[in-house]
Amino acid sequence: MRSLKVLIAESDPLLQKLYSDVILNDPSFTLLKSVDTGPQMFEAMRCVDVDLVLLDLYLKEFSAFDQIDELRKEFPRTDYIVVSSGDNPELVRKAICAGVFEFLVKPFSFDRLRAALKNYQVYHHSLTGRTSPWQQEDIDALVAMKTHDPAWANNRTIPKGLQLKCLNDIETFLKENEGTFSAQEVGDRLGISRSTARRYLEFLTLSERVVVEYAYRRVGRPEKRYRMALL
Repeated sequence: MRSLKVLIAESDPLLQKLYSDVILNDPSFTLLKSVDTGPQMFEAMRCVDVDLVLLDLYLKEFSAFDQIDELRKEFPRTDYIVVSSGDNPELVRKAICAGVFEFLVKPFSFDRLRAALKNYQVYHHSLTGRTSPWQQEDIDALVAMKTHDPAWANNRTIPKGLQLKCLNDIETFLKENEGTFSAQEVGDRLGISRSTARRYLEFLTLSERVVVEYAYRRVGRPEKRYRMALL
């Protein structure tokens, strides 16, 4: 899995340094450079493909109301984690409607930033690294990753609508039992429905905690079976 290329667009040199330290300590990411003005950001993005921008909406010489749409139009394959104040509700709405991956309101903890970066790394890999056909539950889990709560231990995150206890129960079950299991089998063993078990299993798959194997049958689509990844 290649490292993801990050550009920091932040006017405050101290925050630039702090964000840089977080990124440089994570091998999943490569820091391209830090810029402190809008023109510098556009110039840098025109010179090299950027996966992710940490973007302060109050960047110098940058009018977010007008230029967020310009960024999306000129660089449609780049994603954004906004690192900004939330004091202008209309600007926050503008950013969210423009499809930013996350919006971190200053001041935020570095654990929160690390969680956002990890969530983006899993999301990006799941979206771009897939070779098998998409199923509805796969897309549901992927979309849910953009509306998550930072509630999973060890800086992990879970989507809204999932419960930490149930997630932990499923992960514990897979750790303690060898072999592969279908969503129906997991649901039966834990007393939950097949569809509920499948939602949790798909999220664990996207988080690279669980591996999917396919059991091919004579008739119909292959059955998806899950086991714990070798971490």
